[in-house]
Amino acid sequence: MCQVTIHERPEAFLAHAEAWLLEREDHNNLFLSLSYARAETGRAEPGALWAVVEQGGVVAGCALRTPPHKVLVTSVTPIGIPSLVRAFADRIEEIPAVLGPAESAEAFAMEWVAVKGGGWRPGMQQGVYRIDRVQAPDRVPGQMRLARPDELELAIAWGEGFAQDTGVMFPTARAVVESWIHHGLLHVWEAEGEPVSIAVAHGRTRAGTRIGYVYTPPEARRRGHASALVAEVSQTMLERGCDFCVLYTDMSNPTSNGIYQTIGYRLIEQVRDFDIVPPSAV
Repeated sequence: MCQVTIHERPEAFLAHAEAWLLEREDHNNLFLSLSYARAETGRAEPGALWAVVEQGGVVAGCALRTPPHKVLVTSVTPIGIPSLVRAFADRIEEIPAVLGPAESAEAFAMEWVAVKGGGWRPGMQQGVYRIDRVQAPDRVPGQMRLARPDELELAIAWGEGFAQDTGVMFPTARAVVESWIHHGLLHVWEAEGEPVSIAVAHGRTRAGTRIGYVYTPPEARRRGHASALVAEVSQTMLERGCDFCVLYTDMSNPTSNGIYQTIGYRLIEQVRDFDIVPPSAV
């Protein structure tokens, strides 16, 4: 028998499940970093839900959803999926998708449709990569630097390009990107005096951080800029006290997967989106 506890504040969720999540901190970076970031603000987020599944009094899985985004799930004991879905369905009318280890995410999507109606379909399959030691690429012309405030519009435009290329939403809200620049999280590779690639180092947890939103505009590709930038950003994070960095890639893109492995990233897990089709669209 499984019990599902719903928390509406990240502080309560972390008190309940942080120790379990930290046992696989690299795999659970999204859960931990999203929860830490929201706990730091001290503000309630209307509609946000954090769930803990327990079996025999022991944590056996977690899920979270911050509106309007998809539901995130960890590996969840199969017996707990129906209770988990019901707990969410009682509080949410629609969700766009669910992301997590394929078996658990697919089971959640199937149960959601059984409860709410509609349909579901497999979405992007992503690889979760980890690096502990950087293997620097061959010398690439240029250098890394932090993005400047006057590059805000460029960063937003490149974020839109990233979203178009990958199908992954880029938080193009000005306040978010401004915050990245202000806090020194948005990095640029500059060649011949011009920015040619960007990457964000965010998602900090106890021992790690996440590298994301890596983008090079088409006219600057195939010159090693992204490889050099990700390698240097990762090295910088390790030198600043992180034990590891993680990043997510589209498993259908052999170029990006190959690039990251070349500089020392290794695949630790695969996760998958399952898109939810509302009843009105079926």
